[in-house]
Amino acid sequence: MESLGKIFGSVIRVKIMRLFLFNEKTAFDVDDVTERSRVKKPDARKELTMLAKIGFLKKKTFTKKILKPTKKKDAKSEYRKKKVNGWILNTRFDLVKPLQKLLLDSELIKESDIAKRIKKSGTIKFLVLSGLFMRDEDRKLDVLIVGEKIKKDILEKEIAIIESEIGHELRYTFFTLADFEYRISMYDKLVRDVLESDHITIIDKR
Repeated sequence: MESLGKIFGSVIRVKIMRLFLFNEKTAFDVDDVTERSRVKKPDARKELTMLAKIGFLKKKTFTKKILKPTKKKDAKSEYRKKKVNGWILNTRFDLVKPLQKLLLDSELIKESDIAKRIKKSGTIKFLVLSGLFMRDEDRKLDVLIVGEKIKKDILEKEIAIIESEIGHELRYTFFTLADFEYRISMYDKLVRDVLESDHITIIDKR
């Protein structure tokens, strides 16, 4: 990401470009981009304006669901539809294909950075990358995590940060070591789908 940031002049720009390249049929408004890429709104707006100006993005009005505010603690979440102005990838932009190759086919994020972030959630015994990281969309998982005392809230936060770097949501799951070993013994389809296909083992302390 640092190298790409130097080439493109901004790490924020790379994150936003990846978001649109990975989701070429999806429109995002500035709030979506701010949340998904984990950048400040003024920075997001600046990059979006520039990317639209050169033709990488095009403006699009679309309908999105907005969470209705409520003061009741136990109230059920309700949404309303609202038309918003946003952007979508201009697939006719001359450099879309070369940019996809450069930004999506290159290393999405360093394996050491993934391990460092996941380790914050607990004691990690086994960490495997599959799916997206192997450029294989047929797999059911992108990240398989096995560990003890894993704190779900911290894991969700760190996964969200990794997603913002990559520009794509990750399919992941985590097990205790005992549960993982039981699933292996039972030839669990989800686990087999990862381990019997191309994958990258980052941590193995079983």
